[in-house]
Amino acid sequence: MTRNVEDRLRDAFTAGAELVSPESLTAVADPVAVRPRRRFRGLPVLTAASVAVVLGAVAIVPSLLRHSAAPAGFTAVVDALARRAEQPREYWRSELETLTWGRPAKQTYNIEESVRRVYWATPRGPAVETTPLHTRPFTTADERNWRAAGAPALCGFQVGCKGVQDQHGRTDYYFPAGFEVGGMSLTRSQLLALPQDPQRLGAELLRLRGKEHQEPAGPGRSYVKQYSERDMLWLMGEGLLTNAPTPPAVRAAVLRMMAALPGARIVDEARDAEGRSGVAVVRRVDRDPVERRLVIDRSSGDVLGTTTLVAGPLPETAGLDVGDMAAAQVVKKLGWTGDGPRLPEGCAQQVGKTCDGS
Repeated sequence: MTRNVEDRLRDAFTAGAELVSPESLTAVADPVAVRPRRRFRGLPVLTAASVAVVLGAVAIVPSLLRHSAAPAGFTAVVDALARRAEQPREYWRSELETLTWGRPAKQTYNIEESVRRVYWATPRGPAVETTPLHTRPFTTADERNWRAAGAPALCGFQVGCKGVQDQHGRTDYYFPAGFEVGGMSLTRSQLLALPQDPQRLGAELLRLRGKEHQEPAGPGRSYVKQYSERDMLWLMGEGLLTNAPTPPAVRAAVLRMMAALPGARIVDEARDAEGRSGVAVVRRVDRDPVERRLVIDRSSGDVLGTTTLVAGPLPETAGLDVGDMAAAQVVKKLGWTGDGPRLPEGCAQQVGKTCDGS
């Protein structure tokens, strides 16, 4: 299985992360306006904040969610989403392309990695389909430096593929116990039971996460290092909007919850990594020099994609400048469908099992 994006990019700049403080971060304009000559590049995502597992979250969340007035356009879109009638079908699918840019260790060039992930809800439970698409030098200058270094084979962010199986174009399947939402696993029944009020939703998400992290790890459960409560609510919100068949009214509550977090703001004119225009919820990460954006369609409220923008200085070895895009997810397809995943021959859908594709 491919290492997750956060682990790979944390490696790229952890060595100098302690040099950056929240107070040193400066405001950054919209990335399309900042660097129109460049495509998105770079990829340090959130590093972990050292906080304890949240207990008694019901009493904590109201202090995290501010009652600020959102722009009328954003409010109208979210209100319409909350009223949407959605008829579930046999399968649900979310197809995402994750774009990752960064500098391999000890190299002088940046690379671009593309991975397609498809999250499924099936009658037998969740399934995750992963296909690495490509790894290549990012710009013409990066390609020159790569060739000057001997044009080594690239396996993800590893230079040289010795001992690493080249998985490009190969689809693997994994069957978790639940839907992965910000480092915790939720069942379909838990998704349906989530509150439709943003404050109650935030409290319930932190309660569920705290409960899961007190239990021993089991099949399909993944743990992440601790983030601040606000960063964790943002990540769980992203997961509910992109990785799981969350009901429309709950999706609307997720957007309101994210927009109410301290430091969040609405950007009316924003674009995803494919250039699609929408409205974005934007928030600076608490401890890392990055800003995260969730771009939604103005008419439907559906997610177009997520991006991470470098908002403060990083070590030179990261190969990233303030204003560079650090990561992007593009939503290709999202919603209920009559077609399910096409599993390899002999692959049985069992919790915790991985099937190697061809």
